[in-house]
Amino acid sequence: MRTFLRERGDFGVKKGCDQGDCGACTVWVDGAPIHSCLMPAFRAADREVTTVQGLANGDELHPVQRAFLDAQAFQCGYCSAGMIMTIAALDDAQRADLPRHLKGNLCRCTGYAAIRDAIDGVVNISDDIAGNACGASLPNPFGPGIVTGHARYTMDVEVAGLAHLKVLRAPHAHARILSIDTAPALAVPGVLEVFTWEDVPRRLYSTATHEDHLVDPDDTYMLDNVVRFVGQRVAAVVAESEAAAEAGCRALTVEYEVLPAVSDPDLAMAPQAPVLHHKGGEAHGNVFAEIRGEVGNVAEGFAEADAIHERTYTTSRVQHVHLETHGSIAWKGTDGRIHVRTSSQAPFIAHEKLCHLFGFIPADLHVFTERVGGGFGGKQEMLTEDLCVLAMMKLGRPVKWEYTREEQFIGASTRHQMTTRVKLGAKADGTLTAIEIRVVSNTGAYGGHASETLAASLSSPMSAYRCANKKGEGFVVYTNMVPGGGFRGYGASQTTFAIECAMDDLAKLLGIDPFALRRRNMVTADDWIEAIWSGVSDVEFGSY
Repeated sequence: MRTFLRERGDFGVKKGCDQGDCGACTVWVDGAPIHSCLMPAFRAADREVTTVQGLANGDELHPVQRAFLDAQAFQCGYCSAGMIMTIAALDDAQRADLPRHLKGNLCRCTGYAAIRDAIDGVVNISDDIAGNACGASLPNPFGPGIVTGHARYTMDVEVAGLAHLKVLRAPHAHARILSIDTAPALAVPGVLEVFTWEDVPRRLYSTATHEDHLVDPDDTYMLDNVVRFVGQRVAAVVAESEAAAEAGCRALTVEYEVLPAVSDPDLAMAPQAPVLHHKGGEAHGNVFAEIRGEVGNVAEGFAEADAIHERTYTTSRVQHVHLETHGSIAWKGTDGRIHVRTSSQAPFIAHEKLCHLFGFIPADLHVFTERVGGGFGGKQEMLTEDLCVLAMMKLGRPVKWEYTREEQFIGASTRHQMTTRVKLGAKADGTLTAIEIRVVSNTGAYGGHASETLAASLSSPMSAYRCANKKGEGFVVYTNMVPGGGFRGYGASQTTFAIECAMDDLAKLLGIDPFALRRRNMVTADDWIEAIWSGVSDVEFGSY
């Protein structure tokens, strides 16, 4: 039913998970909230269906909509429509047990505190009085659109003549594509075109979006004849409908030569490991970047220590799970320009990359966002814009590609998995004499954001404590895993976890309260803050 409602223009009903987990698509059927992505549309025949856009009484907001505005119970707002529909149907007894009765609605942004405020009638906004704005809690100007379902996110538009793109993804962690038979896919009713690695510009780039593109390796092709992780895109099918495009993907016949794969970064660093990329960096094997630094002398610091703790800590990959998945729509406007409507944290940098790939004059391309339904660093990538533009140029009609939730997990970037060895030396009273770490970052199949997150992992976490002797080394390693990328915390979270765990373990070793140990070594107003590099560049404040 969700798809049916959205095709009618009821865009307040959001697409989030496709399987009834997130609640973004919640509507009322005869006054009861249901996840519309799970209900076949025909079952709503002769029944009353209410969406968030029909909840208000004319210009008079429903009390829950007003409460969400007063509490500012949203950030990106993508979940708000479904959240409001569920809460508006709860009775007092159900509101008293929110963990049970609101568990079908997920919010990735807020931590639920502001949502609870809305339910409890808390007001978190101030009056907007001229001259008093500084320090005031002013309401989001887009709030009314968010709570009524009229705020437009990337896919909340009707586009005439829209074609749909889907991709076939690799079943192997490492393989060379020997052939792709496109004829069966082209024979599927509704399929318009198929694109393989032979049909795309053969220009290397990085999907990571940084203002300085040189910090990321140009190790990616739009479509490649070698796949390096399960889930890498192999071919694109464009059709009149999503169903036809998916059927076309299933009809493709691909012959692979399966290659040796490696998933462990330590094994990938070994001389005999299979090398993932043959693009000019083979002399370093799978090690894309190395960073080292030292302040003071850690050898002397450990010699002075009464106790030494050394242990290895690991963190896993994490998916961002922004409720709005990656997606783009590309078309050529009446002004003669190519327009790309996309869910991105970096539309201007995506614009630069598309100009690089296709040789566009910048003025002929317009890349933009409206509202973005969460990102958390995951949308600091260009993952959908390129193929939409390619297909639009070939077909001469608008093209849309929207990730499914499954694709977010198998085909988008994650937080970098890192393994960190921490060695701490301390006096009997807990005073740190030396800190040393070794970080191995598993960047997966491609190196976007890898060197920058590695630098961050060796920076702020090492600056948190006062110690004269600090040393760190780090390695970014290619493996046949889903690529790492930008994520909140941006590399610092992983080593912060490791160092803080090590501080707890050191406190146990010394028989000291963990908080007392931290207070003894905390940076004070007169201390020089530094990580593993001397100089003022360790601590800078500015705008990215």
